[in-house]
Amino acid sequence: MALEVRIPKLGLTMTKATLTQWTVTAGQAVVKEKIIAVIETDKISFEIPSPGDGLLHPTVEPGTTVAVTGLIGYVAANEAELTRLQKEHPVVSIEPVKPAAREQAKGSISVATAVSEPGQRIKSSPLARAMAKEHGLDLFLIFGSGPGGRIVRADILKAREASRPPTPVPSAEVAVASEADVLPRVAQEVPIKGVRKVIFEKMQLSLSSQAQLTLHTEASVKMMTELRRSLNEKRAGEEIKVSFNAILVKGIAAALKQHPNINASVEGETIKIWKQVNIGVAMDLGHGLIVPKVRHADTKSLKTITQDLDILIEKAGNNTLLFDDLQGGTFTLTNLGAWDVDQFTPIVNFPESAILGVGRIVEKPWVSNGEVSVDSRMALSLTFDHRIIDGAQAAAFLKTLKDMIENPLLML
Repeated sequence: MALEVRIPKLGLTMTKATLTQWTVTAGQAVVKEKIIAVIETDKISFEIPSPGDGLLHPTVEPGTTVAVTGLIGYVAANEAELTRLQKEHPVVSIEPVKPAAREQAKGSISVATAVSEPGQRIKSSPLARAMAKEHGLDLFLIFGSGPGGRIVRADILKAREASRPPTPVPSAEVAVASEADVLPRVAQEVPIKGVRKVIFEKMQLSLSSQAQLTLHTEASVKMMTELRRSLNEKRAGEEIKVSFNAILVKGIAAALKQHPNINASVEGETIKIWKQVNIGVAMDLGHGLIVPKVRHADTKSLKTITQDLDILIEKAGNNTLLFDDLQGGTFTLTNLGAWDVDQFTPIVNFPESAILGVGRIVEKPWVSNGEVSVDSRMALSLTFDHRIIDGAQAAAFLKTLKDMIENPLLML
């Protein structure tokens, strides 16, 4: 019996997803757990494994948005079952362009003299298709420079230039620049969708809907560094290794318990102060900016927070974060120290009302009690929504957090 391929429900509030790619072709043999499709929500990208061994029969084209648990294809047990499915359910064309034709196009950028094979789908942008039709160009013979070999506007312009006869040199031998020399040419077109669309919309919404203000300070991290070193030495035989981010999450959670007005959001005409302390930690592991949450951070030990972060980082690296991993944050930490950034102004992760930006640890001369010494220090930048958080409240929270970083026993 054929196995169904459906859109998985990856979180409590997830309602739909977009099928972005079939990784195998129609009728191709697959084995259980082999990745056969990729979907995107407005939060994450997720790979769908095959439910079993058999032959793939896709019924939904890439680019289609489907409700959660919606059917997108089947895995047939054998050829006979595949034939039956093909009769009962329309098959979608997901065949790639033939390699030989691609190589020919890549080498010569030919003009519209050949005819594409019937039913052959070529990845191209709507603008590229319209331009190709206007200028009589065959997309089958044009090499796409966009993501996944997608044909974009720049490829059409290049093919059009190749089809034109050489332009004669002016008699006065004055060098005339062509349009391609004067105007910038697109190297790649990146659609604003999926995770990038969420970043695009949230950053714009955050700045347009909140009165954001940033306070800057810095803290000595000598004692925090010593605590981290001591804990990791004691647990040298374990796989757990405490990070600076784990200690910062612990400190932020403890400071928020003392300053609950910072752990808040605006919904309509109401300020909601959250009971839970869910700390988001901004990450970018090559798939775009994501902010998975350490839930109930105020109730967890440093060891548990470390384990939670390790799991989230592993899931983010494997592109297996679930929708719920990214939902329900009340405060965000973003640390750019690994990129040698000293200080910056973070943007609040809407709909939250505050975010802490952390810079790298720097050794610098520091005057204390009239004496100059070398101290390891870290910049802290708190951006907050000034509509609901007063400057004095934000400053008090930042001072509490600074004291905890300088004396970590205060957060334990």
